Amino acid sequence: MKALSILGRRLAFGAVAAWGVLTTVFLAFTLTGDWLAERIEGQIRHAMGGPDPEDQDVVQEEIEETLAEFAAARDLDRPLYEQYLDWMGNMVTFQWGGSLETGEAVFPLVMSATLRTAMYVLPAIVLAVVIGMLVGLYVALNPRSRLANGGRVGSYLLFAVPSFWLGGLYIGGLQGGVFEYNAVLSEYVLPIVLVTMTLLGGYVSYSRAHALEQASEEFVTLVRAKGAGPLLLTRHVVRNAAIPLFSMLFTEALGLLVLSIFVIEMIFGIEGFGYIFFFALEARDIPVLLGGTMVIIGVGIVGNIVQDISYQYLDPRVES
Repeated sequence: MKALSILGRRLAFGAVAAWGVLTTVFLAFTLTGDWLAERIEGQIRHAMGGPDPEDQDVVQEEIEETLAEFAAARDLDRPLYEQYLDWMGNMVTFQWGGSLETGEAVFPLVMSATLRTAMYVLPAIVLAVVIGMLVGLYVALNPRSRLANGGRVGSYLLFAVPSFWLGGLYIGGLQGGVFEYNAVLSEYVLPIVLVTMTLLGGYVSYSRAHALEQASEEFVTLVRAKGAGPLLLTRHVVRNAAIPLFSMLFTEALGLLVLSIFVIEMIFGIEGFGYIFFFALEARDIPVLLGGTMVIIGVGIVGNIVQDISYQYLDPRVES
């Protein structure tokens, strides 16, 4: 019953958050200057005589006609409130229409791109969590070990190395003939490695910090005094340090991922979520932008629900 209550509250909060975010995105692209229209105007002026044409009236008439056709083609020639109601209604009913740039149906386009991104992001998250927790726990429980300190320093160094730099080196090697192109390596293995590197340092740091905190508690000292082995000791520490680690998994990791997938997909030419979102932003393709925003909101809502339910499982004393 408590799980249903958590689900209901999170869905209600998510609906309000989705409305606020979508409204902000819509207004940001309808009330600000349209750089595509400005580009069209500049091209017309250049074609008809440069920055100071002789017949200003003819040029202005051509600009107004062209911009009117441009607005009508993008359904931007109606009152703002009508556009808003239609766009928001389409988002809620998942009738996202077609891309203003390509005409392609937006819903399958965004879902396909999201699935493509998930194919390298999800394995990277699993690797980062597993490796990060193992290294962090080992460092916390064996603070004087050289292996532990080496692993901690190594993970921080990997985190510090910019993914765009490593990706750029690889692409430069391909263009220079140093490497031979391999689809699996370029489109899956390297993106997984780079995302893992992006997340790893944070997981190691959080795991170590919270494991150290729990390792100093009296119950751990008592368990150790009773002769408990490393596995049993680790189990007690992990169970009590798991809640803050889950918080990091669904909050900071999401922010890092949103930033890193844009860089990785642009470097490797992966037509995933970040790739289509970037070009939709450049083309002011509002249906794709709003659809992509819905995906980000949905991932955030699902992550929060899983996080709250996991809290109840890990520690029933926690009230969500």
